[in-house]
This record gives sequence, C-alpha cells and structure tokens, in this order.
Amino acid sequence: MCKHSDCANYIPIDVAKGICHANGDITVQIDTPTCPKFTPGFKCKFCSHYQAGEQNMGTCTGFEDKFWAFADNGAKNCEKFERGAAEKVEA
Repeated sequence: MCKHSDCANYIPIDVAKGICHANGDITVQIDTPTCPKFTPGFKCKFCSHYQAGEQNMGTCTGFEDKFWAFADNGAKNCEKFERGAAEKVEA
C-alpha cells in the first residue's frame, strides 16, 4: 500500500509530516494512506526497470550492469528512470 511519501505531490517538512500540493498545500502525516489524487513519485519501485526482491530490496535492470536498489530510493535524477511500475503497487 502506498503512503503520502510515495506521491509526487508530497513535499517533506520533517521526518513525520509534509505538505500535499494536490490538496491545497495541507499538512499530512508521512505514513497515512493516499488520496484519490495520488500520483506516483520518482522512486525505484515505480520504475519499469525495477525488479522487486525480498524485504524492500530489488534489482535495477536499467543499466548495463544490474545493481541492487531499495524500492524507496529516490530516482528523480536517474537517467534510466522510466515510469511504468505504478500498477504493481496498490495506491
């Protein structure tokens, strides 16, 4: 299940809360369920190159060599990021 911290509209303030830009910049708790305006953020788990493994650890197959990757790794600056795995994760 995805949480607010998985959404592209979420901006963290501190370790417990952040701002939801999709809902008028309201303050939300980081680990609460998402709203209907959920948009997958730039994380490895939402990339078509990510292959899930055990305990939130998987493999990135987007590069010539395969690398270990955590599902929650930020991927905003990854040159191989391709959105496509959002349907694998329940929102």
